[in-house]
Amino acid sequence: MQNWKKKIVILGLSVSLGMSGVYGCGNTEETKAETESASGESQETAENAEESSQVQEEKPETTQAEHPQFVADGIRKVVLVEDGQEIFNLSNEPAGYKMDFDYWEILNPYDETVTVNTETMYDLFDVLCGLDFQAPVAVDAEMDTGIADSQTSITLDFVNTLDATQAKQTDYADKTATIILGNEDGAGNRFAAVQGFEDQIYKLSASTIDSIFGLDPFSYILKIPVLVNIDTVESLEIQAGKKSYEMNVDSVNGEYQFGNKDVEKTDFTTLYQEICSIMLEAEAEEEKITKEEEPGLKITFHRNSEEYPEIQVAYYSYDDTYDLLEVNGNSYFLVNAEEVDNLVSSIKKAF
Repeated sequence: MQNWKKKIVILGLSVSLGMSGVYGCGNTEETKAETESASGESQETAENAEESSQVQEEKPETTQAEHPQFVADGIRKVVLVEDGQEIFNLSNEPAGYKMDFDYWEILNPYDETVTVNTETMYDLFDVLCGLDFQAPVAVDAEMDTGIADSQTSITLDFVNTLDATQAKQTDYADKTATIILGNEDGAGNRFAAVQGFEDQIYKLSASTIDSIFGLDPFSYILKIPVLVNIDTVESLEIQAGKKSYEMNVDSVNGEYQFGNKDVEKTDFTTLYQEICSIMLEAEAEEEKITKEEEPGLKITFHRNSEEYPEIQVAYYSYDDTYDLLEVNGNSYFLVNAEEVDNLVSSIKKAF
């Protein structure tokens, strides 16, 4: 694993166990990890936690936009459908037990347990903001735009403002637009129309549309398997081979246990940060996914409220280099097998 990635996890964890706000295992701002000092990063983490603890606003009903305009900070959902098949679904899903950076979820082709790389996400948003739906073009009545029969589209939910500051401070979208994509015009453009207003035709750059639909979902995820806010954790149940272990935490009162044994916060932190620091390295090949044997390591995060979903992480043998990661029954990714073996050794040593 790269050293700066470990630094993210260690820093995020140390802040989470040392303050009373809502924190996760790590910080998702990958580029900032390379350019900002630890003290600056800690301050931002604390500020994010304070923001996330505020009461979420009521979610409004979205209405259709005839001429959609938006800023990157105002986008709340992107859904790509190609030839009738949904291929990508990125959605902002606020929840009281999450930090604001963890609101983003990739619901397709993965699921809600995947954490989004916001840097890559905003690169996509910048491209989407370049699509112009303000000036329809004149189209010959005999021209086949392909709009009527198209099953390819981009759906956007967004905050109806061009003020980035206002958009940032607004939790939920109030506008939606589905952009129907038709045929190419032979001059490097593609015909498009906003659903519900198909009489108005636009031309969008074909290369831009191709880049959007050619995205690699794996590049849009942060390579941390799960983010679990420590303030929502009651205990960790660990199965390593035939051995069982339990870690108990009450961060509010500063109480930490390995089994029935009280431990220092630093001892707890050291093991917890290692649990959180195994990073995703590749996507699993579906035909090679087999889980006939018991996992070499299984960790269940028990939460301290019924409102918070339980998280179970398991690592299965995959090949000589990788282990297969399973999160809540879903298996998409591979991790370094040696790192899993090292974690198992650390768990046994700690207990």
